[in-house]
Amino acid sequence: MADAPEKQDSNFVGLYIAREASNGVLPANPVFKTREPNEFDDLGGDYTLVARRPYSPSRQRKKGGITDLDADGGWNEDVTLHNMQSEMEAFFFAALRRKGYSVNVAAVASTDDFTVDATADFFTGDIILASGFANVGNNGRHVIDSITDGTHLSTADQLTDEAAEPGQTVERIGHQYVAGDLSISMIGGIARIVSATNAFLNSQLLAGEYIVVGDTGAATQFADMPPFYARVKSVAANGAYIDLDKTTRTITTNNGAGKTIRIFWGYFVKNEYDPDLIVKYTHTLERTLGRDADGRQSEYIPGFTYNELTWNSPLADKVSVDMSGIGMKSKRRKGAEGPLIAQNGTVVLPAPSEDFINTSSNVYRIRLSIVDPNTLNPTPLFARVTEFSVTVNNNLSANKAQGTLGAFDTTAGNFDVDAEMTAYFSTVDAVDAIENNEDCTFDVIYTKDNSAIILDIPLIAPGGGRLTIEMDQPIMLPMSIAAAESPFGHTALLNWLPYVPDSLMATG
Repeated sequence: MADAPEKQDSNFVGLYIAREASNGVLPANPVFKTREPNEFDDLGGDYTLVARRPYSPSRQRKKGGITDLDADGGWNEDVTLHNMQSEMEAFFFAALRRKGYSVNVAAVASTDDFTVDATADFFTGDIILASGFANVGNNGRHVIDSITDGTHLSTADQLTDEAAEPGQTVERIGHQYVAGDLSISMIGGIARIVSATNAFLNSQLLAGEYIVVGDTGAATQFADMPPFYARVKSVAANGAYIDLDKTTRTITTNNGAGKTIRIFWGYFVKNEYDPDLIVKYTHTLERTLGRDADGRQSEYIPGFTYNELTWNSPLADKVSVDMSGIGMKSKRRKGAEGPLIAQNGTVVLPAPSEDFINTSSNVYRIRLSIVDPNTLNPTPLFARVTEFSVTVNNNLSANKAQGTLGAFDTTAGNFDVDAEMTAYFSTVDAVDAIENNEDCTFDVIYTKDNSAIILDIPLIAPGGGRLTIEMDQPIMLPMSIAAAESPFGHTALLNWLPYVPDSLMATG
């Protein structure tokens, strides 16, 4: 047995989090995800000590005792393309909305198909994204040309045999529509994409999410209309059309003759309007603390619920998030016990090996504009932004009771979304919008590696607006934003698009 160390170094600290089966209880074989904190914010247990202070001729107090425990804290972490999905589920109190996703997928060379558990959420003509295969040719985008036996997705691409593995996935990311099926008509200020065959019946698109219309190559995009981002306003119940209400380019009537138009979508999370879809996720958070004489030691917080998130998008830097939450207890494990992440049956997933999102070269657009039902692409209130942050707050409070050191649960308050931003002042229209209490909308599109992350806040009330004027400097406009429930039923939505064409990538 080694001697006990005299100190511990912070460079040996690791952070891991696992979703619980119930509040404070891990499942039988927990899956811990590795987090990559840049810094911690008072994470752990904070004990309240109360002393006895009776009248005493000696003028001394008596030894006190521990009467309460606050288990909470947070950390800052960089944003990458795939490291925040489960965290955003927890902050939004909602499950990710996916359209077709299968794990443990096999590839079959003789029939050029992928073998999945079930094909119910896949359709002929769908564009799928295969990932995690050892053979590079099996990965990437494929178009489904037939579906057989309820388990086989056939493609026109040559595949290589690979047995099923947990890390091999297939995801439905879009659809290639038959030649001439789609056309565009303008209904007032709304663009309507019409399907002659009611093909949107299987799209599973929902109002408020973003799509990409068109792909690289003239045959897969509308004539004289390169690919563009758009927000779905509504979907016809019979699948005959979708309406778009916010786009990144001007849209005009187009008959789509002879075109096999491609539309791409992704997955998203939003705060849900339907109470039955509001889900409170709890976690066990563990932080390793170096080694004692017997092995690795750690501290952990069971019943940890995410409370407040700040999405930071600073000037010439990386996008990061400040995450914090409230737990039930604060506990420790000595080296002889070993950390939770080292127990039999526990799975530890590494953090995705990805670069951060860069605010200089990965921002496709940032736009705050007045809501205008008569135009799809309204003029923004400013042209350039130096920095912004968005804060999501669940307004949690710890529930405490006699007989419990710490808390036994948490209560969630309102879902609040607020933002701060600083923009270059150009016209007084932005200040007028504040004074007139205009309905405004905000979105930011980040792109990297032919993928996109979109943060959309459909309805906001802008505030602030006092201009900053300094000698030899441009006039700046600081603004505050208070988001509200939108006509879509949500306050904020975060969208991931697994594929976007080259023309929709940020150029820096």
